[in-house]
Amino acid sequence: MKKIVLTIVAVVLFGGVAFSQVNLGGRFSGGNVFGGELSVQFGMGESNRIEADLGIYPNGPHHYNDMTVTGAYHWTFNIVKGFGWFIGPGAQLRFRHFNDNTAAELGLGICAQGGVEYNFDFPLQLSLDVRPMVDVLHLDTDPFFFFAAVGVRYRF
Repeated sequence: MKKIVLTIVAVVLFGGVAFSQVNLGGRFSGGNVFGGELSVQFGMGESNRIEADLGIYPNGPHHYNDMTVTGAYHWTFNIVKGFGWFIGPGAQLRFRHFNDNTAAELGLGICAQGGVEYNFDFPLQLSLDVRPMVDVLHLDTDPFFFFAAVGVRYRF
């Protein structure tokens, strides 16, 4: 499992060399579950980008832990210098491990992601976004999830 995760991270990070702007940092989220994600955004021209996130959600009270890989396509719109908003579709692959050592489960979901962001004059980006999601291959009796997150990224 560690080799798969390291391979995904390497492909995402080294694949970003071909893109015009790369932002690397984290998303700290809440909603149905709380956790964090390593987040990287790859600019594709002036108004589009791809975001790839690797997340860990330690849901101890719920008796399971999730590891997620999320990809989203963003259309970005400038409001004023440095401040803008974004929206786009995405997908998430989730691996769930139960604390009582029962069989692990795999989930697949589709999502939308939208929010606002501020790019400072120095290489820092702050964002606030939401990510509603529906499990296609669901793990719970309730297939709907909602994530709200604060993002902090360094702009290369």
